[in-house]
Amino acid sequence: MSLSTEQILALAPDSSSAKAGSELAKVTSWSELGCTPSALWGFCKGSGKNPYKTQIDLSEPAFKCSCPSRKFPCKHGLALYLVYAENAALFDPATPPDWVETWLDSRQQRAEKRHETQEAKQEALLSLTPEERAKKDKSQQKRQEKRESLVNGGVELIELWLNDIAREGINTLKNKPLKEWNELAARMVDAQATGLGARIKKMSSLVHDTNKNDWEMQIATELAKLSLLTQSYRTIQNLDIDLQADIRSEIGWTIQQEDVCKGEAILDQWYVLAHYKQQEDKLTTRYTYLYGQKTNRLGLLLHFAAGNQPLPVAMTVGSYRQGTAYFYPSATPLRVVFNTDPDVDNPIESSNSLELSSTIKQDIPIILDSYANILAKNPFIDEYPFLLRYVMVVSHANKWMIVSPDGVYALRMTPTFKNKWMLLGITGGQPVDIFGLWNGESFTPLSVQTHGSNYNLEG
Repeated sequence: MSLSTEQILALAPDSSSAKAGSELAKVTSWSELGCTPSALWGFCKGSGKNPYKTQIDLSEPAFKCSCPSRKFPCKHGLALYLVYAENAALFDPATPPDWVETWLDSRQQRAEKRHETQEAKQEALLSLTPEERAKKDKSQQKRQEKRESLVNGGVELIELWLNDIAREGINTLKNKPLKEWNELAARMVDAQATGLGARIKKMSSLVHDTNKNDWEMQIATELAKLSLLTQSYRTIQNLDIDLQADIRSEIGWTIQQEDVCKGEAILDQWYVLAHYKQQEDKLTTRYTYLYGQKTNRLGLLLHFAAGNQPLPVAMTVGSYRQGTAYFYPSATPLRVVFNTDPDVDNPIESSNSLELSSTIKQDIPIILDSYANILAKNPFIDEYPFLLRYVMVVSHANKWMIVSPDGVYALRMTPTFKNKWMLLGITGGQPVDIFGLWNGESFTPLSVQTHGSNYNLEG
C-alpha cells in the first residue's frame, strides 16, 4: 500500500508523535533498510547502545518496534514509513530477517484463524436443522427481551434522577460529587444504555468545569434533551420508524453493518471534505465527512480503534473515491458504511480541477433554516455538517466570528476550536468556503476550500 506523507501522519496517535516522527524521518537516522511488496523494516538510532528494530506490515498497515513507547504507532514506525514514502529506492528488496518474518508469520496465522472461525460459524449456521434454528431464534429472542428489560430499568432510573433535579433545582448539581456522577453513568452501562451514560458524563464535565460561566444554561439544555429522549423511548412505537432508529441509537442500541448493507445502495464519487479524530477513554474515533458528486448527499464515515490498535489509513482531504455507500437508518441520514473499503479498493485521484456543486454550498441564513428543519425531524442531533459559501474569518476583542462579506450575517466560532490562527492564515482575511459543524450556537471549522485546494484543519 503506497501512502502519501499526509496519510502517514494521519496514523499518528497524537500531534506530538507526528512531529517526533517527522523529525526522525532522516536517512542518517536509519540503517539496514529493507522491504518486500508487503513489509518494511530498518534499524533506528536511539538513546541506548542498540538501535531500535522497527517493522511495518503494509497490508493494513500495522507497526511493531522494540522501543519502550506505549504509543501505537510509535515515532519510529511513523518515521520509517515517511522515509520510505520519500526515499523508496533506499530500501533494498530482500528476504525479511528472522525478527521480521516471525512477526509477519504470526500476524498471518492470526488472520487465517479469524477467517477460519468466521467460516466455521457460517457453516454451523447453515447446517442447523429447522428445529435447531428455531431454538436458536428463541434464544436470541430471550436475549433481546432481557436487553429491553435492562434498558427500561436504566430509563426509569434516569427519570427518577430528572424528577429529583426538577424538585431540588439545577444549582444543587454543583454539590453532587464526581463519584456520584460516575456511579450513575456506570449504572447506565450496566443497563446496556451506554448512550444515556455518555450524556450523564457530558453533563458532569459541564458542571465541574470551573471555566464555564454559562454552565446553568448548557446543563438546562442537556437536561431537556435527556428528558425528551427518555419520554420518546417510552412511546417509541408511536413514532416514525426512522426516528425510532435515532432514539434507539441515542439510548445505546447498535445496528450491525450487515443489516445496514441490506438497504439502498448508493454508488457515487465521494469527495473527502474533512476528517478529524476524537479520543474517549481507550477508544479513538476518526470522523470522515464525504460528499456524493452525483447525489449531492453528505455522508459521515466512522472508523474506530481500541487501545493501541491503529486506525485505518485516512483518506486524503480533497481527494475523491468511487464507492457504494449505505446509509444508517435515521430521520436525518448521515452516517454511512461501504460494502468495500473505499480507502483500499479505489485509487486516490486528484480533485484540483473538481468543482463542488453549488447545491452543497450555503449562505449563513440558509444554514440556520436548514438546521432548524433538521432539528424538527430529529431533535437529538447535537451538531450537523455544512459548507459555508463565501465567508470571512474575523477576530475582534478576542472573539472569533465567521461573517458574510457584507457583514450582515455572522456565526460565532466554537471557543474551544484550537486552529483559529491557522484558519486565518489560510484565508488571508479573504472570503472562502469553510466546511464545519454547526450546533445551533457556534460553528467548528473542519476544512477550508480556497484557490482550488482543500485544507484540513483538524488532525
